[in-house]
Amino acid sequence: MASPLKAVAWSGLLGAAGALAGAAWAARQATSATNRRRYDIVPLAISDNEIELPATRHTLAPGQFGLQLSTGGPPAVIGPVISARAGKVTRGLLHRPAGLSLESRGRWSGIVSVDPSSVAADVVETFVETALGPAPAWMIDRGTGRWAIHVHGQGSARAQTLRGVESASRVGLSSLVISYRNDGEGPRSGDARSHLGESEWRDLEAALRFVAERGGTECVVFGWSLGATMALNTVQRSSLAEMIKGLIMVAPVLVWEDVLRANARHQRCPRLLGSLIARLLARRGFSRLAGLEGPLEVRCPDRARFKGALSIPVLILHNRNDWSVPFETSARFARAHKDRIELVEFDCSGHTQEWNSDPVGWNLAVRRWYEYWFPPGSAGEQAAANSE
Repeated sequence: MASPLKAVAWSGLLGAAGALAGAAWAARQATSATNRRRYDIVPLAISDNEIELPATRHTLAPGQFGLQLSTGGPPAVIGPVISARAGKVTRGLLHRPAGLSLESRGRWSGIVSVDPSSVAADVVETFVETALGPAPAWMIDRGTGRWAIHVHGQGSARAQTLRGVESASRVGLSSLVISYRNDGEGPRSGDARSHLGESEWRDLEAALRFVAERGGTECVVFGWSLGATMALNTVQRSSLAEMIKGLIMVAPVLVWEDVLRANARHQRCPRLLGSLIARLLARRGFSRLAGLEGPLEVRCPDRARFKGALSIPVLILHNRNDWSVPFETSARFARAHKDRIELVEFDCSGHTQEWNSDPVGWNLAVRRWYEYWFPPGSAGEQAAANSE
Protein backbone atom coordinates (compact mmCIF):
# COMPACT_ATOMS: atom_id res chain seq x y z
CA MET A 1 0.00 0.00 0.00
CA ALA A 2 1.40 3.40 -0.97
CA SER A 3 2.28 5.88 1.74
CA PRO A 4 -0.40 8.60 2.22
CA LEU A 5 2.36 11.23 2.30
CA LYS A 6 3.76 9.95 -1.00
CA ALA A 7 0.28 10.07 -2.53
CA VAL A 8 -0.14 13.67 -1.37
CA ALA A 9 3.28 14.55 -2.79
CA TRP A 10 2.46 13.01 -6.16
CA SER A 11 -0.90 14.77 -6.17
CA GLY A 12 0.83 18.10 -5.52
CA LEU A 13 3.37 17.50 -8.30
CA LEU A 14 0.67 16.56 -10.77
CA GLY A 15 -1.36 19.60 -9.76
CA ALA A 16 1.63 21.91 -10.22
CA ALA A 17 2.42 20.33 -13.60
CA GLY A 18 -1.19 20.78 -14.67
CA ALA A 19 -1.17 24.41 -13.56
CA LEU A 20 2.07 25.04 -15.46
CA ALA A 21 0.65 23.38 -18.58
CA GLY A 22 -2.47 25.52 -18.29
CA ALA A 23 -0.41 28.68 -17.91
CA ALA A 24 1.72 27.72 -20.92
CA TRP A 25 -1.43 27.16 -23.00
CA ALA A 26 -2.78 30.57 -21.95
CA ALA A 27 0.58 32.17 -22.79
CA ARG A 28 0.44 30.58 -26.23
CA GLN A 29 -2.97 32.18 -26.75
CA ALA A 30 -1.65 35.56 -25.57
CA THR A 31 1.33 35.43 -27.94
CA SER A 32 -0.56 34.13 -30.96
CA ALA A 33 0.30 36.46 -33.82
CA THR A 34 -2.96 35.78 -35.66
CA ASN A 35 -6.38 35.16 -34.15
CA ARG A 36 -8.73 32.34 -35.00
CA ARG A 37 -12.01 33.95 -35.92
CA ARG A 38 -15.51 32.67 -35.30
CA TYR A 39 -17.85 33.25 -38.22
CA ASP A 40 -21.06 32.78 -36.30
CA ILE A 41 -23.39 35.43 -37.75
CA VAL A 42 -25.89 34.22 -40.37
CA PRO A 43 -28.10 36.87 -42.05
CA LEU A 44 -31.83 36.38 -41.60
CA ALA A 45 -32.94 38.60 -44.48
CA ILE A 46 -31.20 40.81 -47.06
CA SER A 47 -32.50 43.51 -49.39
CA ASP A 48 -30.72 46.13 -51.49
CA ASN A 49 -30.22 48.52 -48.58
CA GLU A 50 -31.18 46.61 -45.42
CA ILE A 51 -30.04 43.50 -43.60
CA GLU A 52 -31.69 41.58 -40.74
CA LEU A 53 -29.42 39.86 -38.22
CA PRO A 54 -29.77 38.01 -34.92
CA ALA A 55 -29.79 40.61 -32.12
CA THR A 56 -26.65 40.57 -29.95
CA ARG A 57 -24.78 43.25 -28.02
CA HIS A 58 -22.58 43.68 -31.09
CA THR A 59 -25.25 43.75 -33.80
CA LEU A 60 -27.34 46.16 -31.69
CA ALA A 61 -24.44 48.59 -31.20
CA PRO A 62 -24.97 52.03 -32.78
CA GLY A 63 -22.64 53.05 -35.58
CA GLN A 64 -21.12 51.64 -38.76
CA PHE A 65 -19.43 48.22 -38.85
CA GLY A 66 -18.14 45.52 -41.17
CA LEU A 67 -19.45 42.00 -41.57
CA GLN A 68 -16.44 39.93 -42.63
CA LEU A 69 -17.43 36.84 -44.61
CA SER A 70 -15.85 33.43 -44.05
CA THR A 71 -15.25 33.20 -47.81
CA GLY A 72 -13.01 36.28 -47.72
CA GLY A 73 -13.19 39.36 -49.90
CA PRO A 74 -14.48 42.81 -48.95
CA PRO A 75 -16.80 43.08 -45.95
CA ALA A 76 -20.44 43.99 -46.03
CA VAL A 77 -20.71 47.49 -44.57
CA ILE A 78 -23.46 47.59 -41.96
CA GLY A 79 -25.12 50.91 -41.20
CA PRO A 80 -27.26 52.23 -38.32
CA VAL A 81 -29.96 50.28 -36.51
CA ILE A 82 -33.38 50.74 -38.16
CA SER A 83 -35.46 48.56 -35.85
CA ALA A 84 -35.06 45.78 -33.29
CA ARG A 85 -37.62 43.33 -31.95
CA ALA A 86 -38.09 39.67 -31.02
CA GLY A 87 -34.39 38.85 -31.02
CA LYS A 88 -33.80 40.38 -34.46
CA VAL A 89 -32.26 43.66 -35.59
CA THR A 90 -32.65 45.40 -38.95
CA ARG A 91 -29.81 47.68 -39.98
CA GLY A 92 -28.85 49.66 -43.05
CA LEU A 93 -26.75 47.83 -45.64
CA LEU A 94 -24.30 50.42 -46.97
CA HIS A 95 -22.29 48.06 -49.16
CA ARG A 96 -23.32 44.60 -50.31
CA PRO A 97 -20.39 42.49 -51.56
CA ALA A 98 -21.04 39.92 -54.27
CA GLY A 99 -20.55 37.02 -51.86
CA LEU A 100 -23.20 38.07 -49.31
CA SER A 101 -26.23 35.77 -49.17
CA LEU A 102 -28.53 34.06 -46.69
CA GLU A 103 -26.06 31.16 -46.66
CA SER A 104 -23.15 33.41 -45.68
CA ARG A 105 -21.40 33.12 -42.35
CA GLY A 106 -19.82 36.29 -41.03
CA ARG A 107 -18.16 37.92 -38.08
CA TRP A 108 -18.67 41.40 -36.65
CA SER A 109 -15.73 43.71 -37.21
CA GLY A 110 -14.61 47.30 -36.98
CA ILE A 111 -12.97 47.00 -40.41
CA VAL A 112 -15.27 48.53 -43.02
CA SER A 113 -12.85 48.37 -45.95
CA VAL A 114 -9.87 46.24 -46.92
CA ASP A 115 -9.09 48.34 -50.01
CA PRO A 116 -6.77 51.33 -49.37
CA SER A 117 -8.05 53.07 -52.52
CA SER A 118 -11.32 53.57 -50.63
CA VAL A 119 -9.60 56.24 -48.53
CA ALA A 120 -6.97 57.51 -50.98
CA ALA A 121 -6.95 57.34 -54.78
CA ASP A 122 -3.16 57.82 -54.98
CA VAL A 123 -2.14 54.92 -52.74
CA VAL A 124 0.95 52.92 -53.78
CA GLU A 125 1.91 49.40 -52.67
CA THR A 126 5.52 49.35 -51.45
CA PHE A 127 7.84 47.51 -49.06
CA VAL A 128 9.71 48.59 -45.92
CA GLU A 129 13.04 46.81 -45.51
CA THR A 130 13.29 45.36 -42.00
CA ALA A 131 15.98 43.24 -40.35
CA LEU A 132 13.91 40.14 -41.14
CA GLY A 133 13.10 41.06 -44.72
CA PRO A 134 10.66 43.23 -46.68
CA ALA A 135 7.34 44.15 -45.05
CA PRO A 136 4.46 45.20 -47.35
CA ALA A 137 3.14 48.72 -46.85
CA TRP A 138 0.69 51.15 -48.40
CA MET A 139 2.07 54.63 -49.09
CA ILE A 140 0.29 57.89 -49.76
CA ASP A 141 3.03 60.44 -50.42
CA ARG A 142 1.70 64.00 -50.51
CA GLY A 143 5.16 65.56 -50.67
CA THR A 144 5.01 66.76 -47.08
CA GLY A 145 7.76 66.76 -44.49
CA ARG A 146 5.48 65.34 -41.83
CA TRP A 147 4.08 61.83 -42.16
CA ALA A 148 1.62 59.61 -40.38
CA ILE A 149 2.69 56.00 -39.80
CA HIS A 150 -0.24 53.68 -39.11
CA VAL A 151 0.39 50.52 -37.06
CA HIS A 152 -2.29 47.86 -36.61
CA GLY A 153 -2.91 45.68 -33.57
CA GLN A 154 -2.20 42.06 -32.70
CA GLY A 155 -4.21 39.55 -34.71
CA SER A 156 -5.36 42.20 -37.17
CA ALA A 157 -3.97 43.55 -40.45
CA ARG A 158 -3.17 46.79 -42.24
CA ALA A 159 -6.83 47.29 -43.14
CA GLN A 160 -7.59 47.94 -39.46
CA THR A 161 -5.89 51.33 -39.65
CA LEU A 162 -7.60 52.62 -42.80
CA ARG A 163 -10.13 54.32 -40.53
CA GLY A 164 -7.31 56.64 -39.43
CA VAL A 165 -5.74 57.24 -42.85
CA GLU A 166 -8.58 59.50 -43.94
CA SER A 167 -8.13 61.61 -40.79
CA ALA A 168 -4.41 61.93 -41.48
CA SER A 169 -5.07 63.02 -45.05
CA ARG A 170 -7.55 65.65 -43.89
CA VAL A 171 -4.89 67.38 -41.78
CA GLY A 172 -2.36 67.25 -44.63
CA LEU A 173 -0.18 64.30 -43.67
CA SER A 174 1.41 61.78 -45.99
CA SER A 175 0.71 58.24 -44.77
CA LEU A 176 2.57 54.95 -44.51
CA VAL A 177 0.47 51.93 -43.46
CA ILE A 178 2.85 49.19 -42.38
CA SER A 179 2.85 45.47 -41.76
CA TYR A 180 5.34 43.92 -39.35
CA ARG A 181 6.88 40.61 -38.35
CA ASN A 182 4.55 37.64 -37.85
CA ASP A 183 1.33 39.53 -38.64
CA GLY A 184 0.51 37.36 -41.66
CA GLU A 185 1.85 39.88 -44.20
CA GLY A 186 5.25 40.88 -42.86
CA PRO A 187 8.33 38.67 -42.55
CA ARG A 188 8.42 35.78 -40.08
CA SER A 189 10.71 35.38 -37.10
CA GLY A 190 11.90 31.91 -36.09
CA ASP A 191 8.96 31.29 -33.74
CA ALA A 192 6.34 33.13 -35.84
CA ARG A 193 4.73 34.43 -32.63
CA SER A 194 3.78 37.82 -31.26
CA HIS A 195 6.47 39.26 -29.01
CA LEU A 196 3.99 41.74 -27.50
CA GLY A 197 5.85 44.70 -28.99
CA GLU A 198 9.26 43.72 -27.62
CA SER A 199 10.72 43.00 -31.07
CA GLU A 200 8.04 44.39 -33.39
CA TRP A 201 8.99 47.97 -32.56
CA ARG A 202 12.11 47.52 -34.70
CA ASP A 203 9.86 47.24 -37.76
CA LEU A 204 8.32 50.60 -36.88
CA GLU A 205 11.86 51.95 -36.58
CA ALA A 206 12.51 50.63 -40.09
CA ALA A 207 9.40 52.53 -41.24
CA LEU A 208 10.85 55.74 -39.78
CA ARG A 209 13.99 55.11 -41.81
CA PHE A 210 11.86 54.53 -44.91
CA VAL A 211 10.13 57.89 -44.38
CA ALA A 212 13.43 59.69 -43.80
CA GLU A 213 14.81 58.30 -47.06
CA ARG A 214 11.86 59.94 -48.84
CA GLY A 215 12.47 63.35 -47.33
CA GLY A 216 10.20 63.05 -44.32
CA THR A 217 11.48 64.83 -41.24
CA GLU A 218 8.71 64.27 -38.69
CA CYS A 219 6.09 61.63 -37.94
CA VAL A 220 2.86 61.21 -36.04
CA VAL A 221 2.27 57.53 -35.26
CA PHE A 222 -1.29 56.18 -35.24
CA GLY A 223 -0.99 53.05 -33.09
CA TRP A 224 -3.91 50.65 -32.67
CA SER A 225 -3.83 48.38 -29.59
CA LEU A 226 -0.46 46.56 -29.85
CA GLY A 227 0.52 49.18 -32.43
CA ALA A 228 0.47 51.72 -29.60
CA THR A 229 2.81 49.50 -27.56
CA MET A 230 5.18 49.41 -30.51
CA ALA A 231 5.01 53.19 -30.84
CA LEU A 232 5.85 53.76 -27.17
CA ASN A 233 8.69 51.24 -27.31
CA THR A 234 10.07 53.06 -30.35
CA VAL A 235 9.88 56.41 -28.56
CA GLN A 236 11.72 54.90 -25.56
CA ARG A 237 14.38 52.90 -27.42
CA SER A 238 14.99 53.94 -31.01
CA SER A 239 17.86 56.09 -32.24
CA LEU A 240 15.29 57.62 -34.62
CA ALA A 241 12.83 58.47 -31.83
CA GLU A 242 13.30 62.22 -32.37
CA MET A 243 11.41 61.89 -35.66
CA ILE A 244 8.23 61.02 -33.74
CA LYS A 245 6.54 64.27 -32.77
CA GLY A 246 3.21 62.90 -31.53
CA LEU A 247 1.20 59.73 -30.95
CA ILE A 248 -2.45 58.95 -31.61
CA MET A 249 -3.27 55.74 -29.75
CA VAL A 250 -6.48 53.77 -30.25
CA ALA A 251 -7.37 51.38 -27.38
CA PRO A 252 -3.66 51.20 -26.48
CA VAL A 253 -1.98 48.29 -24.73
CA LEU A 254 -0.06 50.13 -22.02
CA VAL A 255 0.30 47.46 -19.32
CA TRP A 256 0.37 43.84 -20.47
CA GLU A 257 -0.41 42.51 -17.01
CA ASP A 258 -3.67 44.49 -16.99
CA VAL A 259 -4.59 43.11 -20.43
CA LEU A 260 -3.74 39.52 -19.50
CA ARG A 261 -5.76 39.81 -16.28
CA ALA A 262 -8.77 41.24 -18.16
CA ASN A 263 -8.65 38.48 -20.75
CA ALA A 264 -8.32 35.80 -18.07
CA ARG A 265 -11.44 37.17 -16.41
CA HIS A 266 -13.29 37.20 -19.73
CA GLN A 267 -12.42 33.52 -20.17
CA ARG A 268 -13.77 32.87 -16.64
CA CYS A 269 -10.31 32.10 -15.28
CA PRO A 270 -8.80 33.69 -12.15
CA ARG A 271 -7.33 37.11 -12.93
CA LEU A 272 -4.24 35.96 -11.07
CA LEU A 273 -3.50 33.79 -14.11
CA GLY A 274 -2.86 36.94 -16.14
CA SER A 275 -0.38 38.25 -13.58
CA LEU A 276 1.32 34.85 -13.48
CA ILE A 277 1.76 34.77 -17.25
CA ALA A 278 3.22 38.30 -17.31
CA ARG A 279 5.86 37.18 -14.80
CA LEU A 280 6.56 33.74 -16.27
CA LEU A 281 7.08 35.03 -19.81
CA ALA A 282 10.32 36.61 -18.58
CA ARG A 283 11.67 33.14 -17.70
CA ARG A 284 13.48 31.27 -20.43
CA GLY A 285 12.12 27.81 -19.64
CA PHE A 286 8.51 28.97 -19.52
CA SER A 287 8.83 31.11 -22.65
CA ARG A 288 9.95 28.00 -24.53
CA LEU A 289 6.89 26.13 -23.29
CA ALA A 290 4.86 28.99 -24.75
CA GLY A 291 6.54 28.48 -28.13
CA LEU A 292 8.74 31.58 -27.99
CA GLU A 293 12.36 31.84 -29.08
CA GLY A 294 13.30 33.62 -25.89
CA PRO A 295 11.91 35.32 -22.77
CA LEU A 296 9.72 38.42 -22.95
CA GLU A 297 10.17 40.98 -20.19
CA VAL A 298 7.10 43.20 -20.46
CA ARG A 299 6.59 44.32 -16.87
CA CYS A 300 9.65 46.60 -16.59
CA PRO A 301 8.97 48.64 -19.77
CA ASP A 302 5.30 48.88 -18.80
CA ARG A 303 6.21 50.41 -15.44
CA ALA A 304 8.75 52.73 -17.06
CA ARG A 305 6.02 54.31 -19.21
CA PHE A 306 4.27 55.59 -16.11
CA LYS A 307 7.36 56.77 -14.25
CA GLY A 308 9.37 58.40 -17.02
CA ALA A 309 8.69 61.81 -18.52
CA LEU A 310 6.73 62.00 -21.74
CA SER A 311 8.21 64.56 -24.13
CA ILE A 312 5.67 64.40 -26.97
CA PRO A 313 1.91 65.00 -27.10
CA VAL A 314 -0.40 61.99 -27.10
CA LEU A 315 -4.06 61.56 -28.01
CA ILE A 316 -5.78 58.44 -26.64
CA LEU A 317 -9.10 57.31 -28.13
CA HIS A 318 -10.58 54.55 -25.99
CA ASN A 319 -13.89 52.84 -25.31
CA ARG A 320 -15.03 52.75 -21.68
CA ASN A 321 -16.48 49.25 -22.17
CA ASP A 322 -13.37 47.62 -23.66
CA TRP A 323 -13.14 44.28 -21.84
CA SER A 324 -9.96 43.24 -23.68
CA VAL A 325 -7.75 46.29 -23.07
CA PRO A 326 -9.00 48.06 -19.93
CA PHE A 327 -9.97 51.70 -20.27
CA GLU A 328 -8.88 52.26 -16.65
CA THR A 329 -5.24 51.78 -17.66
CA SER A 330 -5.55 54.53 -20.28
CA ALA A 331 -7.14 56.81 -17.68
CA ARG A 332 -4.29 56.11 -15.24
CA PHE A 333 -1.70 56.76 -17.95
CA ALA A 334 -3.38 60.05 -18.84
CA ARG A 335 -3.32 61.14 -15.19
CA ALA A 336 0.38 60.26 -14.95
CA HIS A 337 1.15 62.55 -17.93
CA LYS A 338 -1.71 65.03 -17.74
CA ASP A 339 0.26 67.85 -19.36
CA ARG A 340 0.93 65.76 -22.48
CA ILE A 341 -2.00 63.37 -22.87
CA GLU A 342 -5.56 64.02 -23.99
CA LEU A 343 -7.94 61.12 -23.38
CA VAL A 344 -11.16 61.01 -25.40
CA GLU A 345 -13.75 58.51 -24.15
CA PHE A 346 -16.15 56.54 -26.31
CA ASP A 347 -19.15 54.46 -25.32
CA CYS A 348 -19.30 51.39 -27.55
CA SER A 349 -19.11 47.62 -27.31
CA GLY A 350 -15.92 46.31 -28.93
CA HIS A 351 -12.15 46.65 -28.88
CA THR A 352 -10.76 49.24 -31.37
CA GLN A 353 -14.29 50.12 -32.50
CA GLU A 354 -14.27 53.72 -31.29
CA TRP A 355 -14.34 55.10 -34.84
CA ASN A 356 -17.24 52.80 -35.74
CA SER A 357 -19.40 54.07 -32.91
CA ASP A 358 -18.83 57.74 -33.72
CA PRO A 359 -16.74 58.47 -36.83
CA VAL A 360 -17.57 62.18 -36.72
CA GLY A 361 -16.47 62.51 -33.09
CA TRP A 362 -13.37 60.41 -33.77
CA ASN A 363 -12.26 62.55 -36.71
CA LEU A 364 -13.06 65.77 -34.88
CA ALA A 365 -10.96 64.72 -31.87
CA VAL A 366 -8.00 63.92 -34.14
CA ARG A 367 -8.31 67.22 -36.02
CA ARG A 368 -8.60 69.36 -32.89
CA TRP A 369 -5.65 67.63 -31.22
CA TYR A 370 -3.51 67.92 -34.33
CA GLU A 371 -4.31 71.58 -34.93
CA TYR A 372 -3.54 72.42 -31.29
CA TRP A 373 -0.12 70.76 -31.25
CA PHE A 374 0.81 71.31 -34.91
CA PRO A 375 -0.56 74.69 -35.99
CA PRO A 376 -0.11 75.84 -39.61
CA GLY A 377 3.43 76.86 -40.43
CA SER A 378 5.05 74.43 -37.98
CA ALA A 379 8.36 72.72 -38.70
CA GLY A 380 7.08 69.81 -40.79
CA GLU A 381 5.22 72.08 -43.20
CA GLN A 382 8.21 74.42 -43.47
CA ALA A 383 10.46 71.46 -44.32
CA ALA A 384 8.09 70.41 -47.08
CA ALA A 385 7.94 73.96 -48.46
CA ASN A 386 11.73 74.29 -48.45
CA SER A 387 12.12 71.03 -50.38
CA GLU A 388 9.91 72.15 -53.28
